Amino acid sequence: MKCRFMAGVFLLLQSGTFGAVGAETHSAGKGYSITASIPGPDGMWDYAAVGSTENRLYLAQGEHISILDLAGSGSWTRIDVSGALWHGAVPLESRGLVLGTNGQTHTLTLFDSKTLELVSAVPTSSGPKSVLSGKLKQFAALADPDALVVEPKSGFVAAVNGGSGEVVLVDLDKKAVVGRVMVGGKLEFAVADGKGRLYVNVQTAHEIAVIDVPTLKVVHRIALAGCIEPKGLAYDPGIDLLISGCDNGIAKFIVAGTGKIVASLAIGRGADAVVVDDRRHRAFAPSGTDANLSIFDITDPHHIALLQTLSTEKGTRLGAVDMRTGSLYLPSAKLGPPIPPHPWPSAVPGSFHVLVVSSAGGS
Repeated sequence: MKCRFMAGVFLLLQSGTFGAVGAETHSAGKGYSITASIPGPDGMWDYAAVGSTENRLYLAQGEHISILDLAGSGSWTRIDVSGALWHGAVPLESRGLVLGTNGQTHTLTLFDSKTLELVSAVPTSSGPKSVLSGKLKQFAALADPDALVVEPKSGFVAAVNGGSGEVVLVDLDKKAVVGRVMVGGKLEFAVADGKGRLYVNVQTAHEIAVIDVPTLKVVHRIALAGCIEPKGLAYDPGIDLLISGCDNGIAKFIVAGTGKIVASLAIGRGADAVVVDDRRHRAFAPSGTDANLSIFDITDPHHIALLQTLSTEKGTRLGAVDMRTGSLYLPSAKLGPPIPPHPWPSAVPGSFHVLVVSSAGGS
């Protein structure tokens, strides 16, 4: 694996068929707006994360993991791995690592967060054949692994093999796979509750699978009635609330401990992520199809409030929040036709940027 490092400086330059069930709409408390647009390096993108200690935005972007300095300089640094296909990029600041999921080599890859040098690449695929068909079959071979999440109680990293339908647990000390859980179906994002359980969106079954990490078993499946293709998933540990974003323009709000759905709300279609600010108890659902951002107050799980629907840009479907400031970072670009062999749209060269969404009330 050949790594190259690049640095550059850039100047900061609702819809749906379901109504809000168990929710409230408030006009008061509005005040989020797009406060900046940060030009960045070319390329389509996947999952993003913010490292609060190092004050950086990490973005999986094709052959690159792109890193934006949020301290004010607006500079980008890239981990450039020829032939890679990065899906997830997550900083693990307590260990001085950056974790990436590479769908081309089927590995969880570890980099030193200071030098950006390669530390290790852990194979995650056991070789099970995908049973997906139709349009999903195009993605299957490139989605092992896809999303990743650190499970705090065990310290393991869960890498989601989206195409083959399994969740793989990696021990960072051993730099090896120590467990596998076959969930089945096309898997999307996953979250951890910090108490030994993982929650994974199962796109093809329209449900959330609940995994008990100590026993490596699926212990429950939460059916998401009316939800077509759940993709984005977020968790607020302070109120034990899951939010699952469905491709058909619905968000499901679920009490994790009981599996009870407490609200079903209309959002924009094509939300590939749900982002939670658990300090301020805000949830964000960016819609790539309808080009808007739904913003919710989730302080009280039994009185979910839609605060605002903010217009964004077509294709803006993923993002990450800076917990220190409450600002949301949404990658965006002008979209072009797919470039084989990849089945998804391409980003028109020179058009990539990151939208910064902030509240008028500040932090």
